[in-house]
Amino acid sequence: MLNKLAVTVTLVACVSPAFAETLVSTSHCKFSRYYGYDSCRTTWTKIPDPVRNPEQERLDAIALQKEDAKWEAFCKPSFKADAYGVRRASYTTKGCEFGRSE
Repeated sequence: MLNKLAVTVTLVACVSPAFAETLVSTSHCKFSRYYGYDSCRTTWTKIPDPVRNPEQERLDAIALQKEDAKWEAFCKPSFKADAYGVRRASYTTKGCEFGRSE
């Protein structure tokens, strides 16, 4: 009976949604081996859930697609497999392998 109760409690705890806000703790301790004292400080920070804006996410995705298209038009990447089967990229414009886009 006790095992069934423990399993039920464990399953309920695992299935329940995460808490809305998250608490993060940061601890910092100092200890002196010569004088025998220690000093610890713990800071708790409440991190709120991020506020999502679906319209802004959509606009960001569109801007990212435009940026990728601009880069592909400028660098014109082509991919070939080497002797080991690893895909290697080559670009028509110098510097694109380092992130150049203009």
